[in-house]
Amino acid sequence: MESPYGINPLTLDLDTKGGGPSLQTIAIAAILKKSLLMGTNQEGLTIKILTYCYQMRGIIPDDPKTWTQEPPTFADLCLEIEARIVAGCKESEKLMLKMAAVFEYGIFTRPQPPLNLPIVRFDLSALAKVPGLSAIATESLIKQLLDSHRILGEIESKIPRTYLFIDEAKEVKNSQSLKLIVSDGRKYGLNAVVASQSDKEISDQVIANSSSKIVLPVDHTEIVRVAKRFRFAESVVASLQSLEALVRMDNDAYKTKIQPFYQRI
Repeated sequence: MESPYGINPLTLDLDTKGGGPSLQTIAIAAILKKSLLMGTNQEGLTIKILTYCYQMRGIIPDDPKTWTQEPPTFADLCLEIEARIVAGCKESEKLMLKMAAVFEYGIFTRPQPPLNLPIVRFDLSALAKVPGLSAIATESLIKQLLDSHRILGEIESKIPRTYLFIDEAKEVKNSQSLKLIVSDGRKYGLNAVVASQSDKEISDQVIANSSSKIVLPVDHTEIVRVAKRFRFAESVVASLQSLEALVRMDNDAYKTKIQPFYQRI
């Protein structure tokens, strides 16, 4: 809450074939529905209000030249919901209750830093205290990265343009955008590195589409599952010690030592 920066989920995909305000509105409403457990009526109302918010900023679905204008933020969404409540809309009152914590935190009303800098780090750890916030923020960032790389087109070399690192991946286990990156992102030069304390917090699709996998020492209760998912012998996983790791690159696998960061020059 102390940061001057935020994340704008309403940032538009400028691809004329698969972007624009209409599709963005549907995508964000779906993210909010899943993260905040909204009902069908609340999802539909959210789509209506977001459509109006884009129109008030002069962003028209059928006119791609308007898509580059400053998009609305959740501050616009909040104001419009409040206006509808004053006008007597009971469903808007329910929607406001669902989104009260999202509006109170303020992360989605502040300017978002550019994503095309050499290194950009978003610390979303504090958002875990408010249910749904971290998932909305992370999914929005992942989608923006994927959208921007699709516009850049497919790469000719094998050198990626961008690596997306996600720590504590449990917040995006069911992320549709992350699944698209691991299955389709590499041809656009967008690769992902996903890390978590437990393999249960990483989806089967992400693991299946990852060419390189690293397993660190795990709790004894997870040995059988980890061995099966990452195709290592149970005895090998069980024998891992501190600063040791198992590495699998497609069909090649080996055990290696880890040099801590504080020992590196």
